[in-house]
Amino acid sequence: MAAARDQLESQPEWTGVVLDLILPDGYGLDLLAEIRQIHGELPVLVLTGELNRDVVNKVQTMRGEYVCKPASADNLNPFIQRALAQERVDDAAIGQRIEHLARQLKLTRRETELLTLSVDGLSRKELADALGVAENTVKAQIRSLLKKSGARSLATLAQKVIKGATRDTVPPGEPTSPAEG
Repeated sequence: MAAARDQLESQPEWTGVVLDLILPDGYGLDLLAEIRQIHGELPVLVLTGELNRDVVNKVQTMRGEYVCKPASADNLNPFIQRALAQERVDDAAIGQRIEHLARQLKLTRRETELLTLSVDGLSRKELADALGVAENTVKAQIRSLLKKSGARSLATLAQKVIKGATRDTVPPGEPTSPAEG
């Protein structure tokens, strides 16, 4: 864990972190907790040799992702694509708006990922590739997201997120100034 801490402290910004659950001098979940305190929403992928439901739930509670070893390109590429997309959608206001909508609309983690990637302007095929799923699966997930949001298209919803985030960071329904309250 000491080496990982040194690396994390050596530069202030990271695109994502892949860490092992079992480290030579510590436990990966302890490091994940430290990452959350220092780096907030940084994408983190936890690797392990065994599938343990309690550990998986703990990782997800800590807003991490989980892959069993041996990790393959099929397991790692979707995480890498999401981390890169999150880095490109670096406007804090857009991120706050997406988080707010995810809570407000009770979006699943996958729907939230889909919305985040769509704000970056990815095509349906690129969305499928980034998420590591078939294009038909993306279509079904888009339908679910549109039904929850009431938007007519994913592009329209993405534009609303972008425009809402550029105007202000106050969630809908909350006053933007004392005069409105």
